Amino acid sequence: MNPSTGPGPLLQCLHLSKHYQEDASRVEVLKDVEFEMGRGEKVAILGSSGSGKSTLLHILGALDQPSSGQVLFDGEDIFSFNEKQRAAFRNRSLGFIYQFHHLLPEFSAIENVAMPLLIRRTPKKQALNDAQAMLAQVGLEHRSQHRPSQLSGGERQRVAIARALVTKPQLVLADEPTGNLDHKTGDGIYALLSSLQQELGTSFIVVTHDTALAQRMGRVLSLTDGVLSPWEP
Repeated sequence: MNPSTGPGPLLQCLHLSKHYQEDASRVEVLKDVEFEMGRGEKVAILGSSGSGKSTLLHILGALDQPSSGQVLFDGEDIFSFNEKQRAAFRNRSLGFIYQFHHLLPEFSAIENVAMPLLIRRTPKKQALNDAQAMLAQVGLEHRSQHRPSQLSGGERQRVAIARALVTKPQLVLADEPTGNLDHKTGDGIYALLSSLQQELGTSFIVVTHDTALAQRMGRVLSLTDGVLSPWEP
């Protein structure tokens, strides 16, 4: 599915809360989170470790369920889907980038990038062609046959970005995508994300603790003790 151009916001969070019960105490992780984002928008969510930002990202990605509230994607409540429908939604509409790239070590770069297409039963030849084209867009066409152990940290993260974008998702969710990289390499990764966003029209939500890098996104929100609000420098 190509990025949608329909009316209305792409994503809406409505009164989103998440809590856990630990022995006799209740731990509030997210508290009445509300926000929406448009198509093609870049949003950074700043928060320190333990602020709830990874939990929020997992809920937005339908990997975890909220205790209360709704997440609407293109007007549809993603938690009205059954598990099979949620898996199809993730594969069809979302891309994921993690701090640790989560590449499969036994597969080459091109095979890792092709994996989401193969999961949706794209013919292997087409999947590999699309994966090679996406590796070219992140500047790694010459490294397509290398395994993750043969790549640098920055190269591995670029492979992970290619994997997230190869399905042409409407939204990419990135969890500390530069947190495991040195500053120069991390800066290059953010520049790449920005360039690909402009080229492909994909929406991005990036959670990070890095203020300087967050400010390169179109809008910055702050998550503190489970409460989401506009970030104030």
